[in-house]
Amino acid sequence: MNESSSKYNIRYVGFESLADAGRRLEYVITSKQEPARTALVEIPATAFSGPNRVSFQESAAICYEKLRREIGIDLEEGTLTFVLTTADIEAFRPRRRGIGKKP
Repeated sequence: MNESSSKYNIRYVGFESLADAGRRLEYVITSKQEPARTALVEIPATAFSGPNRVSFQESAAICYEKLRREIGIDLEEGTLTFVLTTADIEAFRPRRRGIGKKP
């Protein structure tokens, strides 16, 4: 975890469906030291299909984890905008129960 990310509060606000079937999730980042900022994380439509697809339910948690990592690196003024990548999904996806268990 990035040490500087612990001084921020990240709150999920909602999502917007995009024309290409992707989603854009919105978060508000607050801190005692800085004014509130908006962060947008775009999830491409391809992330929601295929064998390693992201469920709509887990997408907010994955994007939250990406923001926790990124806000300590990128502290620009205004709205922060990110695109979720395949590597992000692999790194931040919650571990599923039952994976690796033998029948």
